Amino acid sequence: MTSISTLPVPGTQFQVVIIDNFMPGPRKLVDYALTNGKAPHDEALYPGLRMPTPPGYLRYALASINLVFKKLKIADTLCDGEAFFAMVTRPPATLTTMQSIPHFDRPYTHEYAVVHYLCSPVYGGTSIYRYNPTGQIAITEASLNRYQQSLDAELARHPVPPGYINGDTELFTRIVQIPCEFNRAVIYPCALLHSGDICADFKPDLNPYTGRFTVTSFLR
Repeated sequence: MTSISTLPVPGTQFQVVIIDNFMPGPRKLVDYALTNGKAPHDEALYPGLRMPTPPGYLRYALASINLVFKKLKIADTLCDGEAFFAMVTRPPATLTTMQSIPHFDRPYTHEYAVVHYLCSPVYGGTSIYRYNPTGQIAITEASLNRYQQSLDAELARHPVPPGYINGDTELFTRIVQIPCEFNRAVIYPCALLHSGDICADFKPDLNPYTGRFTVTSFLR
């Protein structure tokens, strides 16, 4: 049975929406990823592999999330987007600087990112962060230059060693943590600084049935 909960993002007007038991037959999605004949591909920023989901996935996600938004009195109505199977495959020591700090997906607070977990809770969930030098949590078009200029200066002075962020650092403070649960969808505005909670000794597992396998969607 589907259940819905929310978490406020401190210091903002935003909230994280959590839908458990998000989709019927979730293991069939993993089966599809292995049998559809399409090859996954590397991404420039994402630390692993991605591949498009079946067309019906996006339709279902949009309809389901719009119903939840209506129940929660969230004014936004979502009508389009993209959805990808995603698997983290890069060892911590191989990450770039930008993969080793929180990121935002797009500088828009009325577009949403969705992480749909198709993996064990052992792989960790998702966290929202505050950028300490400026106090920014959401990076919008109006605040993007301020954030980028400050971040560039801080990284030049204090380079970040490669590795997945999973908690507080000198530059970033974790303000919300959402645990992973199989078939849980976590929904938040694309502008929020966030990162997956991946442990320091993470060892890639390329089997979608046993690795850190998710669907990542961007909805507008």
